[in-house]
Amino acid sequence: MKIAIRAEGSTDIGELNIYGSLEKGPMLILLEKLECFQNLYSELGCTAEYSFIEWVYIHKKDIESSSEKRKKVVLRGKKSQREASIDTVLLKGFYNNSESFSSLAKEKEADIAIFFVDVDKDSIEDRYRQVKLGLNKHGFKDTGVPMIPNKISETWLMCCLSKYKNCAEHENSTTDKSSPNYPKKVCDESGYTRHKIAENCDPNQIDMPSFNQFREDFKIAVNSYLSYEVC
Repeated sequence: MKIAIRAEGSTDIGELNIYGSLEKGPMLILLEKLECFQNLYSELGCTAEYSFIEWVYIHKKDIESSSEKRKKVVLRGKKSQREASIDTVLLKGFYNNSESFSSLAKEKEADIAIFFVDVDKDSIEDRYRQVKLGLNKHGFKDTGVPMIPNKISETWLMCCLSKYKNCAEHENSTTDKSSPNYPKKVCDESGYTRHKIAENCDPNQIDMPSFNQFREDFKIAVNSYLSYEVC
């Protein structure tokens, strides 16, 4: 099976190296340790020597290029011809990018599409809606997975560092980059790389709204792909 992924960089999902191979980032490391992913891994008969799960990395620049082309097409059309449900988010936020991503994922015959993006200073409800609408656009209604940490990916890693205690509180972390409590600084000063934090973490113990939403959406996607429940 193929799982399409969209990343921001090496500190989240990962990136392609000079040889075209995927260097997995901390968010992908966490994902592969989820119970649901491990169930899928076993169900497909994967082994340490060979995996039947292929990560399809769709480059950010390809998504943005496709988004610009689509945006121009929409602007040329009449407003009355646009879909009312997406009209208010079409030319802002991450609807356009996630819609382009899902189109590219469909072209590559992906079975599941995972779109990673941070919330940063936006509303997580708005960003989730934008991404979900974009994924739905090209056939990933149940198999499209928004992966959206609140506020940034390091927020989830902070839960790992705190040994899974009061993790929901980390979603209220400051976005002030000068603050010593800024999630990136907390991770930097932990003494561990982000990859090591993820490797030492059990994501099945993470309990925080944004991560729980991602985990639930991933379960739905896996069960929908298989047409029966393993998660």
